[in-house]
Amino acid sequence: MKVELSRVSMRLLGALILVFSLPATAAYDETEYSTPEAFLGKVYGNDVPGISLLPLRGETRKRAEAALGHRYSGMRLRYWQNDGTTAWIIDEKSKDMPMTIGIGISPEGKISVLELLVYREPRGGEIHQAAFREQYIGVNLTEQDALSVDVDGITGATLSVDALNRVAAMALVLHESVVE
Repeated sequence: MKVELSRVSMRLLGALILVFSLPATAAYDETEYSTPEAFLGKVYGNDVPGISLLPLRGETRKRAEAALGHRYSGMRLRYWQNDGTTAWIIDEKSKDMPMTIGIGISPEGKISVLELLVYREPRGGEIHQAAFREQYIGVNLTEQDALSVDVDGITGATLSVDALNRVAAMALVLHESVVE
């Protein structure tokens, strides 16, 4: 009887070691839908400008954080600009994990390209589909720094859609700050 208990205990211990040795991120799939280079190619074609850095301070920080709905931890943001067109690559938390979003904005201050570059949540990845993202093309800011249209959500992706909306509004605010 004592030997039997030891075998069960050893099996249980082995199972526990196996479970706890799995990576903590195993529940989250990282899906890369596009690369920064491919996104910038959609915005600028073959004439991609060099990278610039925008220090995030003063009124620009206040407006960007208001559009984002929370404090932004970074001190500066990378962007690209050529002939009044800007491109932004921004990470934003969806439910638990960040997603990486690329947003191109025309000289008129309207979204011209919106790409989901990397998605890291187990649900809600449908926001990468072109039919959903097309809703953002031509969108600009209202006087209240909100998106000029209501975006139709996706069942099961509410937090991802909200995060995408916040980043789109933030990018439009940032665009205004560098082209003024």
